[in-house]
Amino acid sequence: MDFRQFLLLLQARRRLFWAVFGSIMAVVISITAVLPKTYLGEVQVIVDSKASDPITGLVMPQLLQSANLATQIDIISSHNVAAKVVDTLHLASVPDLQEQFREDTDGEGSIRDWLADKLLNHLEVKPSRQSNMITIRFFSSNPELASRGANTFADEYVQTSMELAADPARRQSSWFDSQMRVLRSNVQTAQRHLSEFQKQEDIVGTDDHLDVETARLAELTTQLVGAQTANYDAQTRLKQMTQALARDQLDELPDILGNPLLQSMKVDLTRAQANLANTAQRFDRNHPQYISAAAQVASLQNKLVAEVSTARGSINQAAQIAERRATELQRAVDAQKSRILGLKHRHDTLDVLKHDVDASQRAYEMAEQRASEVRLQGRLDQSNIAVLNAALTPLKAARPKWWLNLLVGFVLGSTLGLGSVLVAELRDKRVRSRDDLSRYADLVVLTELPHIKAGGWTARLRLRGRNQPLLEAKPA
Repeated sequence: MDFRQFLLLLQARRRLFWAVFGSIMAVVISITAVLPKTYLGEVQVIVDSKASDPITGLVMPQLLQSANLATQIDIISSHNVAAKVVDTLHLASVPDLQEQFREDTDGEGSIRDWLADKLLNHLEVKPSRQSNMITIRFFSSNPELASRGANTFADEYVQTSMELAADPARRQSSWFDSQMRVLRSNVQTAQRHLSEFQKQEDIVGTDDHLDVETARLAELTTQLVGAQTANYDAQTRLKQMTQALARDQLDELPDILGNPLLQSMKVDLTRAQANLANTAQRFDRNHPQYISAAAQVASLQNKLVAEVSTARGSINQAAQIAERRATELQRAVDAQKSRILGLKHRHDTLDVLKHDVDASQRAYEMAEQRASEVRLQGRLDQSNIAVLNAALTPLKAARPKWWLNLLVGFVLGSTLGLGSVLVAELRDKRVRSRDDLSRYADLVVLTELPHIKAGGWTARLRLRGRNQPLLEAKPA
């Protein structure tokens, strides 16, 4: 069906179209006239998503705008905010509402919750697409109630936002109070342990004994090394002396070679022995000179043996003294090491106790600072939400919207009218042009009579007098 055929169809069935269209428009106008008037109160609020912490001054992390606005919309549309609006407007004490509540619920439940649900049915919250503004709309049949409802919802929303921020802080404040008592007790306990340890170990102020004892240990260690060296030398000399005596090789000993008295006595003994040999050649053993020379040799030998024994005793005594000194110094070094280890252990224990005191003090100070911030947050009466435009009492009703309803009725009536025409045509098809004959009857149109309005008898007579054929079948 082309556009020309559609116009012919619409012209032929125009009565049906106008009947359907008029009926729909009449229904729309009747419903619009019957609907009660509804007034709209509208409030715009701004939500600051880049607010800083009023206590610490730190910039809070920016939330996603869509998520933040969705959260705020959920808060505005919450039952809690609606219940607060009921309390603020004192709706529960209105007799008409009380009567309606009893009729709807038979007196069961809370009228406050029932009214809150009713208010939410009249509430509409819309966020802005490109800003942080939220529009709060409240519909009511009373223009004053519409503006008051919108403004009250905005006020209670701001108040609820502050409570949501302050209530956790108040709960944390009580928890911090209990923790502060525990931390304060920990600080006192750590300080008491430190004081008791200082008193027990007799530590007053800065204890620098460790440096003195360390220096003393170094000095004793140096002395011990010297004493051990001397002891080793003395033991070596004593060992050499013993081995030389066993082999009768005293002349090879350094101590003997270096002793001038022994060397002198050996020289004298050698002379005496030479004198004895000469005397033995000249005289008999019983001769007085021989006896005198032999006595002199024996005396010198006894003196030499006595002097060697004295030298050996001196070396032995020196070795014993060196060994005893090395042993005493070793004990002194060991005792000094033990004393230094004790001092280090005392210092380590003191450092641990001081660290415990410092750690407890820092934990207490940090908790006290945070507790102060939490207490301030619990008393905070500021919000990052501001009312941009408050609702005014509307002068005109927002609903029903006549022009919108008439436009809807026009579109609906036109659609249904055209649909009715098309349905009627499908049920009863008719020929309205030569194109219809060619399409549906498979005939060739030879000529077409002009349209003559029926109604006159002369026109009917003219039509009857024409005997010329109008249609001719197509050749096979």
